[in-house]
Order: sequence, then structure tokens, then C-alpha cells
Amino acid sequence: MPITRVDGYAFYPGAKDRIAQMRQADPAKTPWTALGKPLAGCSVTLVSTAGIFMKGDAPFDYEREWREPQWGDPTHREIPRAAGQDDCEYTHLHVNTGYLKADRNTAFPVDIFLDYEREGKVGRLADTLYSIMGYVPNFNPLLKQTAPKMAAKMRAEGVDAAFLFPV
Repeated sequence: MPITRVDGYAFYPGAKDRIAQMRQADPAKTPWTALGKPLAGCSVTLVSTAGIFMKGDAPFDYEREWREPQWGDPTHREIPRAAGQDDCEYTHLHVNTGYLKADRNTAFPVDIFLDYEREGKVGRLADTLYSIMGYVPNFNPLLKQTAPKMAAKMRAEGVDAAFLFPV
């Protein structure tokens, strides 16, 4: 079977140029906050951009995205840490969700982090995990509305660090 190369930036005009500029950024000017304690003592959460949601919850708005290809749903979904592989829906329009349906850990490594918790590599996996859409061309609502809601809930749950898993 021949290998097919997929250009992940095809839907993002100008993205390659912006990424090239970021690679030349001055690290001294990059905002950074050191983690105040060892990871083994931290409560951590996961944020996947795979558009995952719980069965029975409102799905991401794919209908609008089909009608308006330059729109992406800027909302988020909360997933309990106890949710299993089959408790979730995996339906992203821009990635092959077959891999997620077979093993969510490909883009939402809940089981791996539960192992890390048991092994003492992280203090605790938070009660609430998050998913957003990885395709949001107008990311202003994501930054101005969704991210602050997620951050507030993380603070309320005592989360020390969030791991982002982009697809």
C-alpha cells in the first residue's frame, strides 16, 4: 500500500507562514509559568481537539460546518474521568475517527494518564476532562468564551496542569 501524504494546513490559509514565523520567535519573549511543584504531586486534566463528546450529550455543530466550511464549533464538551471508551462519541469532520473509535488513547490518552496516576507519575487525573474541535478558523470565541469557562472549572477542581492533545 503506497503512503499518502496529507497536507494538514490545506484548510488554514497562511498557516505555514505563521508557523515558520513562530519557529523564529525569541524564546525569552515567550510567556512561561513554571510548574510550582513536581508533576507527581499535581492534579492534571486532558484537553483533546478531537471533538469527543459523551453519548447523550449535544454533539458539536457539524451541520453548520457543512453549510459554512470556514466555521468551526468553538464550544467545548466535558467528559468525566470515569467515562470509558464506549461512553463517548468520536466524530470529527477533519480526521479519520476510526482510530479514536478503536482506541481513544490515540488523541485522548485517558487510560495512559490513569496508569500514570497509579504509577505516581502524576498526582491525580482530574474529575473533568475536556474536548474541543481542532478546526476553529475563527478562534476568537474559543479564546474569549470557551477557554475562560474551561479554566474556571479547572481552577474550581484544583487542577495544576492541563495537557493538550491536538489532532
